[in-house]
Amino acid sequence: MYIRFILFLIVFIGCVENEHEPNFVARVGVSSLTEEDLALASVFTDKERFSYVDNWVRTELLYQAGSEVDLDKDLLIETKIKRYKKKLVGQTFLDTKIQDAVFVSKDEIRNYYRKNKEQFRRLKSEATINSFVLTDKKEAARVRANLEKSTNNKKRVEMFNKHTVVAETFADGMLHSKVNNKIFGPKKLKYIGPISLGNKYSVIEVVKRYEKGTYFGLDRVYDKIYSLIYKRKAAIRTQTIIDSLKQEIALEIKTNKI
Repeated sequence: MYIRFILFLIVFIGCVENEHEPNFVARVGVSSLTEEDLALASVFTDKERFSYVDNWVRTELLYQAGSEVDLDKDLLIETKIKRYKKKLVGQTFLDTKIQDAVFVSKDEIRNYYRKNKEQFRRLKSEATINSFVLTDKKEAARVRANLEKSTNNKKRVEMFNKHTVVAETFADGMLHSKVNNKIFGPKKLKYIGPISLGNKYSVIEVVKRYEKGTYFGLDRVYDKIYSLIYKRKAAIRTQTIIDSLKQEIALEIKTNKI
């Protein structure tokens, strides 16, 4: 996929190498995409930049093709553009007003959690695990052996760094059935595997288990509660702003013509 993008960029850059556009990234017809455009788009990684360039090119190709048959002058499209512009300007104005007026405190989040704790019960058992997937059975066995060493053991630490493994939490039923049955089975093993999964082997360390019906910790649902409270406050603030604008700007609705 990236090769296609690179070839595309080379072709376009080659076509305009004599033109004085040092910030040039891509061009479709007379339209150019510059480094400044990419900076404003807040795309930083190579993958994001390639994706943005690809989308920009597709949009320009289709737009210019549509313009060739005068679709850019179509009244219906112009009406949609005007409507979208009004919505965009209005929403940006509203977002600015709300950001300045809406604040959610940590105390509000904690109080919501305490008062509505029943909302945060686990519907399924969960487990936080370190999961290693390897192609060699002997290597999988070595991983299992190193897992059982103390957490500050040099070989164990090096193994985690080598395989870039970080703990993740899964609910019962989310994993491969062989792995899932071992983790959520009655034996409650801390170290599991190697488990054969076709041409691969899975080795698991269970960091912690959470039984069905237990509560999620506040840290787990903090962002969710923040978003919920923020949206509620934003909705109230939005209505206040709309009511205020109705008083400031002349408004007339002929209900008999609706």
